[in-house]
Amino acid sequence: MNSTHKVEVVPVVLEPHPNADSLSIVRVFSGYTVVVKSSDWQGVEIAAYIPPDSVCPETEQFAFLGEHRRVKVKKLRGVVSMGLLVPAPEGSQVGDNVAEILGVTHYDPPVLVSMGGEAAPAPPGYHPVYDVESLRRYASVFVPGELVFVSEKVHGASAKFTCVDGRMHVGSRTEWKKPGGRVDDRQEPESLWWRALVKYSQLALFLQANPDVTVYGEVYGRVQDLHYGVESGHDVRLAVFDILRGSEWLGPREARALAPDLPWVPTIACEMPFDLEAILGLAEGPSGVPGADHVREGIVVKPMVERTCLEIGRVNLKVVGNGYLGRK
Repeated sequence: MNSTHKVEVVPVVLEPHPNADSLSIVRVFSGYTVVVKSSDWQGVEIAAYIPPDSVCPETEQFAFLGEHRRVKVKKLRGVVSMGLLVPAPEGSQVGDNVAEILGVTHYDPPVLVSMGGEAAPAPPGYHPVYDVESLRRYASVFVPGELVFVSEKVHGASAKFTCVDGRMHVGSRTEWKKPGGRVDDRQEPESLWWRALVKYSQLALFLQANPDVTVYGEVYGRVQDLHYGVESGHDVRLAVFDILRGSEWLGPREARALAPDLPWVPTIACEMPFDLEAILGLAEGPSGVPGADHVREGIVVKPMVERTCLEIGRVNLKVVGNGYLGRK
């Protein structure tokens, strides 16, 4: 499940730009398009592809970016350009990950509230770090026409919750957390994640009744730059997106049937036949979270029937919307 930020070496095949003779389009993997200056890439067979939300270093190679070193989605003469192509490092081959060689890292948005909470010992059992790969990169793991479930990707802080031997355990994406002290006179835990557990009493009841499960979700509000209509920094919300029972992930129908009272992420499509272009379109548009008045971050796509594949493991992929990536 662990995702690693990659800058992969890819083939370069120039396609004509419909609105500019001096520009060309390069298609990368299944779902990315990059607009390039044709004369720079004539006769070049490979390049290093830097995806959106990457940060390029202050080196001579990237001096042309000036102060704008974070790679974003842009529309160039009517065609969406998702990312950046640069010359592949000498000796590299298609498929190589050259992020470290180029010094390119992933952009981590600033957290707008104090998270709080010191690290706590991990509870017994299997509670993996949760992450998903990009559908634009690995669309081929889906079979055309396969029935899929599409939910909104909510922008906040990843969380996990479980109850072991009658004791609650709460964690961020990478570590378990202590509740911390109380905040002022509100009698709230300092930890953002523990505040979510306190707010949603049905979550604690569900965990107590199901000690073999781990609930995964997103704590949101004024946590990142999408606020979903939440006014106060102390007011946290939770959107559940997955349930692990023992070491098995529950399918979308089974998970929601087991825990109908939990605050689930918005469902965008259920039992939708997989079609890449249609799926990518669902990543755009307004958020379906009640109270939100902004664009959605994107979507998460999984098969109706849980399965794995050799290439990425669990089939559960995300699409970050171009509207989100290209916002000012």
